[in-house]
Amino acid sequence: SVIKANLQLLRAHEKDEKKQKRLERISLASDDLYALYQEVDYYIKKERKANVKEAFFLDEAIHSVLQNYEDIASSTLISCEVLHVKILADKRGFMKVISNLLNNAIKYNRDHNPITIIQRGNALVVKDEGIGIGEAELFLIFNRYFQADATQEGYGIGLSLVKAYCDHFKIPLSINSIKDKGTEVILDLSNLLIKT
Repeated sequence: SVIKANLQLLRAHEKDEKKQKRLERISLASDDLYALYQEVDYYIKKERKANVKEAFFLDEAIHSVLQNYEDIASSTLISCEVLHVKILADKRGFMKVISNLLNNAIKYNRDHNPITIIQRGNALVVKDEGIGIGEAELFLIFNRYFQADATQEGYGIGLSLVKAYCDHFKIPLSINSIKDKGTEVILDLSNLLIKT
């Protein structure tokens, strides 16, 4: 907060373009530092078995994740049609799940096809029109270090983390995929929804 407040003061009075760029880099580094602090705080709470559940709105959490993908919006349309419903879960972990699913959809996408996040009843669906997953690979995708395409960047741990989170919070998870057609990942959020 102190860094941010002082940066605002400096930027308001600084006219030199080079110095403004330096201040912008400091601001970005400050954001990275704060994100790192939040990550450490989150993992400490998890290690201590502290209750990391909180009530939050589904659409707001997803739109927050989508802000990190604005740089690819010019080449790949990511559409989101999700209701303003409240759920009770580990918010930070949930956002990591959505981020991992989006990363996979983007990584295995083809020809800049659209990626959609939609709600079907109580289920959240992340759908792409990418390379798809073969029937044999569907049995392996949740294994740690497994990658459907070894030429792609990554370590093959994203979906294993998604599965671990879903198991912990009792979120039924299923994947429908057709080779060369695309994939949809379905999260049944029935157990997380707060009835009003």
